[in-house]
Amino acid sequence: MLEYTFSIKHHGCWTADLVESYPDLRATIIYSYRIAGTSITMIETAGIDESLLDGLVEWLGSHAVMNSSQLVTYDETRRKAFISLAGDYDTDTEPVLNVLLRNDCFPTIPATVANGREHWSVLASSHERVSTAHDELREIGSVNVDSLCSPDLDALLTDLTGIKQAVQELSPRQLEVLSRAIEEGYYDSPRSCNIEELAALDDANTSTVGEHLRRSEAKILQAVAPMLDRPTPEARGAPRRQRN
Repeated sequence: MLEYTFSIKHHGCWTADLVESYPDLRATIIYSYRIAGTSITMIETAGIDESLLDGLVEWLGSHAVMNSSQLVTYDETRRKAFISLAGDYDTDTEPVLNVLLRNDCFPTIPATVANGREHWSVLASSHERVSTAHDELREIGSVNVDSLCSPDLDALLTDLTGIKQAVQELSPRQLEVLSRAIEEGYYDSPRSCNIEELAALDDANTSTVGEHLRRSEAKILQAVAPMLDRPTPEARGAPRRQRN
């Protein structure tokens, strides 16, 4: 089993063009599949103002590979939107997920879209499968390989379980404050907001918001800590990056 992590600038796809109209927007591809020539995709966007939603939905629906775009739900508190897309991809711009699945490469987490590139992490059964998928991906875009290594599956499952448990152990208030901080860009570099702005959105003082964040961070970082002691992909002999 291999872990294959890469990013792709998917030529002709909305994921590559989004950055031109919405440079700061990040999206998550919840799922994407193709049925009888039509691609069905669900995406999640976080930190977007409601005033921009109509324009975004219209932009997506009018993209060259799309037939329609529809807002499914919008959480005003978290400024999180789920948008459904339907489009006609030709053979040069088919969904990346199609290429991966037919080569037995299975995503470990939902793909993200940022700065004109799709970022994927998948598990594959063999080098041959990865090689074939990589060649097919190069036919639809520019691929950067971040890592290719043999994962420690037992440790991976243990780590994911520990992180999930840490998140579940957050109090409702800690989870609320931490989610808002992430969506508002508090952890971006550079930061899109500061602690005072988070406090204003929360109707709480800065010390209270800061304490919620510190306690949340401590719980999650304690769960992540065991992963920091493992060799990096480079130390295990994986290539640092290949550009194509």
